[in-house]
Amino acid sequence: MRLRTRSCLLIWCMVFALLGAALPLAASEDVHAVTTDDGITLKMLRYRPSPEAPFREGAQTVLLFHGILCNMNVYLEHTPEENKKHYAKIVLPSPLAAWALNDPFIKADPLRYYSLAHYLWLKGYDVWLANFRGMGRGELKSERGSTLHANDAWGVLDVDPCVKKVIAATGITPFIAGHSTGGFACQAYLQGAYFDQAELEEGYKSGYIPHVRSNPALAAERNKLVKGYIALVPGTTPWVPGKIDTRFMWKKFGRAEYWDIEQLLTRRVVPLTRNSMMVAGLVDWFFNDINADDLRPDTRGYWTPYLNLWNMNNCNPFVTDYFAKYGCGSVFVRGLGQWGDIGLNSRMREFWKNGAENKDVVKGPEPNPGADGYYYYDEHMNLISVPTLGILSYAGALSAADDTIKLLMQAKTRDPRDRYYFIPNTAHVDIICGLNAPYITFPYIGDWLDKLSGRAGGPLIPSAVMPETPAADPTMAPAR
Repeated sequence: MRLRTRSCLLIWCMVFALLGAALPLAASEDVHAVTTDDGITLKMLRYRPSPEAPFREGAQTVLLFHGILCNMNVYLEHTPEENKKHYAKIVLPSPLAAWALNDPFIKADPLRYYSLAHYLWLKGYDVWLANFRGMGRGELKSERGSTLHANDAWGVLDVDPCVKKVIAATGITPFIAGHSTGGFACQAYLQGAYFDQAELEEGYKSGYIPHVRSNPALAAERNKLVKGYIALVPGTTPWVPGKIDTRFMWKKFGRAEYWDIEQLLTRRVVPLTRNSMMVAGLVDWFFNDINADDLRPDTRGYWTPYLNLWNMNNCNPFVTDYFAKYGCGSVFVRGLGQWGDIGLNSRMREFWKNGAENKDVVKGPEPNPGADGYYYYDEHMNLISVPTLGILSYAGALSAADDTIKLLMQAKTRDPRDRYYFIPNTAHVDIICGLNAPYITFPYIGDWLDKLSGRAGGPLIPSAVMPETPAADPTMAPAR
């Protein structure tokens, strides 16, 4: 039976790697470029729903970061030009969420109803989005840079110039938000994590990335550059099946490789799927099959906690089609390897090949903070002091809620405006664009932003509390 599950897994990986398309290019005044300390050009987008619509000049800024295997399009649901006929079949729920009533842009393009960027713009926020290194499509493709990097580079090198660009362009310090690995990057940034510049340059020449370090003074400076942090099921310590702990896997995911999935999607496959619901059907079939594993009496549940990351019952099929075709992104192989190491060891540490002494290491040692030479993000959460909003899912795949509460919300320097909320019937992917996002997730975010930016009076909504026995919920990952 496990063979069937693994076969399904292989089929899905192939499908996911072959589907996608390029979005129409944004207007030139909407696109911005920034340069990282290691010379990589990143692309940013200042959101407005059309070239005729105004930017929210002078309004509070919000900067959105995407997760691994994704790009900024996960926040930009709309109908691409080539899909107008196909996506015209979408039917929105009734009644609509109150904020969407009478919006001409949603009336013209119903898919925008599921866009977090559009929701925030409609509420009057100045919304910016960034593509991490190597991610994005067309005019919004960021440069790749060295394939020696894992996820550390996003938080250490990429977040800072994007924050500074928003401030330089608007004069307003932003709220930052990160989904999944984008949340991991925001946390690294707020900890004052950095690479020694001279050592980084030497490392590029010699085939390694230096160790991550953090500076409390730099952390304090960065926490003053943002007004708050929205943690959208942020990366902490994902559940990873122990059976992948093999030398083959460590060698494979320790390689300095980059899979340019987006280019493959754009140039090769999308013409075959442009006007078909085949993509949504395949995604629906795969994840419904995975999610059903918990209900079977056999051993097929082996992969379930790791792959229960998309609740198809909470997704409009056209949003599924859009996300799979347009929201999926390229990946640095070492980024996947870093999550494997973090998940198997239940410790949030830097990539195990960081440091000149580790460049030829196949597998990282058992965690020993303070003695093994690695930087541990979970040891420095107290350096995060900005108000933080946690948006959490009951499904434990990739980012378990109890880990986020323990490792982030309870470990950071507390602020009375900190809040976290559980979003019912969600998983890791659909929590930001699912059927209930316009009714629950978006208003939670909007209300918190309104209160903290002085746009509304009254107390914050009371914080959710952690269930006494989270493991009793079948959608939660089992205790490790």
